[in-house]
Amino acid sequence: MRLAPGAPLATALAFDPTGVPLPAGRLAMDGGLAQLEWSPDVITQRLPVSPVFYPPESGLIAARGRSFDGLHGFLSDSLPDSWGYRLMRRRLAKLGVDIEGLSPLDRLALVGHEGRGALVFEPATTLPDEIDSLDLDALAESSTALLRSEDSALADTLAGLAGGSGGARPKVHVGFDGQGQICVGHGELPQGYSAWLVKFPAPGDPPDIGPLEQAYATMATAAGLTLSAHRLLPSTNGPGHFATRRFDRPDPGGRLHMVSLAGAVEAPSDRPSSYDLFLRATRAITRRADDVASAFRRMVFNVLACNRDDHTRQHAYLMTPTGEWRLAPAFDLTYAPGPGGEHYLDIECEGRRPTRAHVLTLGQRHGIEARRAAAVIEEVRAAVADWPSYARAAGVSRGSVAMVSAGLGRVAGEFEAG
Repeated sequence: MRLAPGAPLATALAFDPTGVPLPAGRLAMDGGLAQLEWSPDVITQRLPVSPVFYPPESGLIAARGRSFDGLHGFLSDSLPDSWGYRLMRRRLAKLGVDIEGLSPLDRLALVGHEGRGALVFEPATTLPDEIDSLDLDALAESSTALLRSEDSALADTLAGLAGGSGGARPKVHVGFDGQGQICVGHGELPQGYSAWLVKFPAPGDPPDIGPLEQAYATMATAAGLTLSAHRLLPSTNGPGHFATRRFDRPDPGGRLHMVSLAGAVEAPSDRPSSYDLFLRATRAITRRADDVASAFRRMVFNVLACNRDDHTRQHAYLMTPTGEWRLAPAFDLTYAPGPGGEHYLDIECEGRRPTRAHVLTLGQRHGIEARRAAAVIEEVRAAVADWPSYARAAGVSRGSVAMVSAGLGRVAGEFEAG
């Protein structure tokens, strides 16, 4: 489980599953800070693997601080957090290994080739797991048991399917073909299968969280946001499981390099931040006005749809093999009143009751003129106003429809009051 003392960890970009990964660099720890040495390939091609900090230059480049376990922020993105970390810790404990005793590089080696995006790590110490079949309902029940610190016979299966998962809600990574058949297991998916993520409820979630997220995804699409493909999978024990296509695994089987807003600008997700930072980062990383406009529209949706769980790991960017960065599709959209009723990302220093005036002021600062911003607000407002229709189509319970409707009505009133 541990790398040999002093041994560096190599990282590469595995864009093409049929080809040899492109060497990206080598890592070592020194005094609690990671030291990165870019590969000649990255330097020669001037690939912006880290889109804001750490340009592709020769020599050792130290991490800027200890906020990300002493790692460079974009590398920390590869480590599982919350749900994925819980599974990794539990699985290692069964083998007599305390995860707290592992260095950040040891944990990246455990991720190996199974993490998010295109970054892979060698030597990989990922634990193999034989998975022959998949019962989503059983995994959902097992996930709930694990979150309650109860034993589960499917704990190893969940760990094998976690795929470097982040976020608080349990989830597994699987493959679907064109006929809806499901495929499980480690490594690259068989030909004809695309990579999907299936979510399960966490304690405290309403029983119909799957239909609720499906309704929000449909509503967001109607509001003009770009989302990955999504569907509601049937369940014998409940109202269904929300599933979404992995946008870091485009067909046919390739990968895209992925960095969260948190990892790109090294703004920890557990601390409040701002939509001004999100818009500035989007312009700096993608250099595209249309991506800035998409980020602005996402902000408007999160405000009017009361999605206040909008921290810095809830936004991401994707890089192609040629080094082009784009804003990733929106994800994890649902009704979320937020910590203390606040957005994680404030609008003009207002996180509890952002108004139209706040939104227009921020938009103007980022080159979105008032008439266009007003049109975006109206388009999003019209979609959110149709919430009951999306909810009924997805099978959201009457109680949840009423709860969300009340919250949306309150937000709408506050938005226009400023």
